Amino acid sequence: MGEDFAPVMECKVVSVAEDVFRAKKSGETDRTMYRLYMVDAHGRVGYLYSSKPHAAGDVVRLGLAERDGKLRLAVVG
Repeated sequence: MGEDFAPVMECKVVSVAEDVFRAKKSGETDRTMYRLYMVDAHGRVGYLYSSKPHAAGDVVRLGLAERDGKLRLAVVG
């Protein structure tokens, strides 16, 4: 594997819920986030947040992303 190798998988979105994250400090604006529900290979449902809107039936690309010093699954495309 080369240095640029980044494993990515595709998952189908089965449902989407819109959430509004309220600003914690004055001067900041509220952020709309989308909770994307997906099913894994064992039939278990889980979700990830995305700042971009998606619809049920969309296929999203998931990959590893660093956040707070830890690798986490994130929507990458």
